[in-house]
Amino acid sequence: MPQKKRLFLAISVLIVYLTLHAYLLTAMSKPYSGITLSSDQQENYIIEKIAKDGWANTTDISLGDIVVEVEGESKFSQQSVIHAKEITLQNDETVSSYTAPNINMSRVLQDIYIPGIFSIVTIILCVFIYQKHSKTANYLMGFLMGASLSFFTSTESGRGELVATLVLTFSFQLGALFFTYFLHSLFFEKGIIHEKKSGLLLTNTVICIFIIFINLLDLVVPNIPVFLTSNLMLIYFSVNILFCIGFLIYEYMKNRHSLNEPFLKWMLVIQVVAFFPFIFLHALPWMLDLPFIADEIAALCLFAIPIGYSYLVITKQLLDINFILNRIRYYSILSLLPTIIISLVLIGMVNHEASPINQFIEIFLLIFVLNVLFLIIKERIDFSFRNQLFKDKTNLTQSIDQFTEKLSMIMNENELQSALINEVVAILSPSVISLIDYDDSTATFTSNVVYGESNQFILHKQQKWMMQTDTESSLLIHKSAIGIKIFKKNNKTTYLWIGPKKNKTNFNINEKSWTITIVKYVRLVHENIHTITNLINSLAKQDINEHPTSVSLSRFLFQLAERERRRLASDLHDSALQDQIVWYRKLETLINEDHTLPSDTKDQLIKIKIGMVDVIKQIRDTCNELRPNLLLEAGLIKSLKELFSQVQMRVKYNLDYDFDHISDSFEDYNKTLSIYRIFQELLNNADKHSEATYVAISMWEEDETIYIDYRDNGIGFDLNRLKQKKNHMGLSGVKERIFSLNGKVDFLSEKGKGLQVHITLPR
Repeated sequence: MPQKKRLFLAISVLIVYLTLHAYLLTAMSKPYSGITLSSDQQENYIIEKIAKDGWANTTDISLGDIVVEVEGESKFSQQSVIHAKEITLQNDETVSSYTAPNINMSRVLQDIYIPGIFSIVTIILCVFIYQKHSKTANYLMGFLMGASLSFFTSTESGRGELVATLVLTFSFQLGALFFTYFLHSLFFEKGIIHEKKSGLLLTNTVICIFIIFINLLDLVVPNIPVFLTSNLMLIYFSVNILFCIGFLIYEYMKNRHSLNEPFLKWMLVIQVVAFFPFIFLHALPWMLDLPFIADEIAALCLFAIPIGYSYLVITKQLLDINFILNRIRYYSILSLLPTIIISLVLIGMVNHEASPINQFIEIFLLIFVLNVLFLIIKERIDFSFRNQLFKDKTNLTQSIDQFTEKLSMIMNENELQSALINEVVAILSPSVISLIDYDDSTATFTSNVVYGESNQFILHKQQKWMMQTDTESSLLIHKSAIGIKIFKKNNKTTYLWIGPKKNKTNFNINEKSWTITIVKYVRLVHENIHTITNLINSLAKQDINEHPTSVSLSRFLFQLAERERRRLASDLHDSALQDQIVWYRKLETLINEDHTLPSDTKDQLIKIKIGMVDVIKQIRDTCNELRPNLLLEAGLIKSLKELFSQVQMRVKYNLDYDFDHISDSFEDYNKTLSIYRIFQELLNNADKHSEATYVAISMWEEDETIYIDYRDNGIGFDLNRLKQKKNHMGLSGVKERIFSLNGKVDFLSEKGKGLQVHITLPR
């Protein structure tokens, strides 16, 4: 549809919608007599019924009285009697005139404020929904407008007002029809159903038109049975809604494990919340002439329709419906008993003109919903203002945050115990703290008082029984003390017993919750410490030379070492090196600008300055060795050439190297770094241990394989001693690195005959 035509249609519908509301407001502001007429054989209009909420019910007008004039006119109709201000009646031979009292505007406002709010919400939401430009949005707007018009006209339609009855006839049926079209279109958009058109929708449309026709016929043809008019309207509406709920249940069961599960659950919840009270507590009991709740009470639930469905259409995000339902279920259980008690008390206090069952249901539903909403809102307020309210609870939360930060610095079990005890003392102020070790293999207890006087803590039989039967690691309470399991190792379980408090008060619920929470962190850290300790001990016992570990483990350990090297290089560069440079510049400024310095002092300062330059250079060289940034910038070959150039400047041997047909691109930076470290270790070994005067290095590549050949003319060594790491840590590191790269290495050496190393690495 063109944009201008669509906009014109939307404005036209809005004008009609607002005009109908204005007319109905005008009609509701007129006095309502509550009189229903019938005609006798002499064509006299006789009062057949007087409504309880009509002004005629407050006078002595009786059933059977003959209406002579309405508003001073002898010619009138049933419609003119409904809102008549003045009526003249004949009773036997007596003719009396009755005038309506002044309109009670508070009563009028009471009749329209809930439907009025519903209509205002509908208009606001329709403005937003209109922006979606889709059939689903159009059907939803039609449903919302139909529902709001039906709600707003229900009072005047019940009074027999003609225009209100016509509006209700169309809006009530079309609203239900639009709702089924809305669901079908929405499910088609979501991909839950795949049929764009449905025979059921066509059948539903025909039934809707038929029911509208029957109700229009009732306005011109008298004495049509009520089950073909009002009852049929309610039945059609209820069947539509129940069919939609059944369809939602079917689709939910079919898609409950798919991504559409939250969406379908949202749809189902909105349906049930909005329509269950209206259908089962108002419409069906009314048709069966059973006690039913007032339509105002049932209508409150209808607000779930515009808010819920508009949220689904406008937004692309869903609230966590499972969390919301769990919260509602929990708060409903909490609210049930107090709601029943309050409802029974109020029933006993109010008058009993109405059915007590009706009153109880209405009061119960209202108070129950308010209680649940209050608890949900209270939870949100607690969360939003937790820093301003409940200072003690906030302090406990902050202490947990601070304690968890301290845990990152703890390295062993003793430090962990000390940190826990110090935190408990600072927060709970107990008089005594004891650690109890329970050995389940021997059923013995060992008590160790770690805070307070030893004579203040006595281990009772009941406490022992609690610890022996504790399977859920829950909080144990004995008199004024609390205990909890902090960790378990082999057959020994350690419990922390706290209390009583120094001020002789019992531990409150926040302090108990804090204890449970903080101990959970302690257990986690203890488990990590225990696991890491076992891993370190296991690695320490392994001899990589004799029993090689997995390649992945070796690679991980070297990567871990490189990470520490980078961290250390960063610390050196950002702290020690920068401080040295700052002091060097201050010293240089002092030497150059202070002309009062004695010459011998100045000479000494110059020597110190030269020494500082050497220190700065050494720190820079160390940083470069720890973190060779040139590898990332220039690649392996240029980095090695730079390394060899620097080494040649500070060693006594001559270094020759040759790189032949080497590709400088490696997919894995860690492999590049490992090759660089291998050369570093070999050259360091030549400088510190081999006493060589000549070193030759060759590296070439063939068939995706890198070959490295190292030779020196040093003193050599016995290869059997290579297995002893303490004698040849550098060469052992070379061997481990090559192993981590899935490579091979051969060492050839004898005493006095130098060293040869042949390395093969897969690219």
